[in-house]
Amino acid sequence: MKKTILVLVALMIGLGFSLACAEDDYPAKPVTLIVPFKAGGGTDIGTRILAKYAEKYLGQALVIKNVEGGGSEVGVSQMLRSKPDGYTIGGFNTASITLTLLRKASYDALKDGTPVCLLVSDPRLFAVRANDERFKTAADFIKYAKDKPGDLTIGTSGAGTSGHLSILVMNKAAGIKTKPVHFKGAGASRAAFLGGHIDAIAQTLGEVMEMQKTGEARVIAIATEKRIKELPDVPTFREVGIDLVISSNRGIMAPKGTPQEAIDKLAAAFKKASEDPKYLGEMEKIGLPVRYLGPKEYAALNEQEYKINAEIASDVLGK
Repeated sequence: MKKTILVLVALMIGLGFSLACAEDDYPAKPVTLIVPFKAGGGTDIGTRILAKYAEKYLGQALVIKNVEGGGSEVGVSQMLRSKPDGYTIGGFNTASITLTLLRKASYDALKDGTPVCLLVSDPRLFAVRANDERFKTAADFIKYAKDKPGDLTIGTSGAGTSGHLSILVMNKAAGIKTKPVHFKGAGASRAAFLGGHIDAIAQTLGEVMEMQKTGEARVIAIATEKRIKELPDVPTFREVGIDLVISSNRGIMAPKGTPQEAIDKLAAAFKKASEDPKYLGEMEKIGLPVRYLGPKEYAALNEQEYKINAEIASDVLGK
């Protein structure tokens, strides 16, 4: 009997040692990072730059997998349903929260995932084609919308995204009626915009910066508290009498139940990448403002965004 007990104790000790080793060895293989948007948009480009640096500190490759659809819902849902072992994580943006407030979604934005970190806080803005003589200023833009209700079309990255929400808030704040046109990602909306199929786009600095630099687009107003250094000549919406302040926060989420050891190691690798001068330089070139927050701070930010956007959705949509 004593021999049997000793054998069982030894097995339990061995099992505990094996589990500890498994945790210590994480990650023992590449980690899949789901980007819930089509390739080519600001989130996709920024994530690919991040992966290049973060995998150096993680010790394993970060394999990017684009899963587009539903303004991020399809990709986020796939990530949240994945095995919670630390080997599947995904992008989680402001859009991933706001869509759950604007329609019925397949997940709970606050309960179904484990926050890893925030990576980027990208201000929202509205842009028109540089050669469009109708909209030389934000005042021209608003006047056109007032004179022709429902005619002015504005592209978004998808229904339920923060871009979509910014249009609804602008419409209410300015007393106008513009028409949101939804696409599968920022790349698709940008193509339609440049092709003249829509009048404007509601995007972020990172997604519009290159078009601004090349002279293809002109940002008419930005939804920030004050003007930003990247666009010093562009007024804020508040300057033109519209109370609109919205940013697109972009972070990383893991499925609920992912071991804390894995979350901590991932967060540490992303933090080191976020402090890498070369990474910061690449992100600045494409206009993506880096802002790192750890797991607890990012969770608090998500809760704050949910509360604020829930109030906006309730006010705008009458929910």
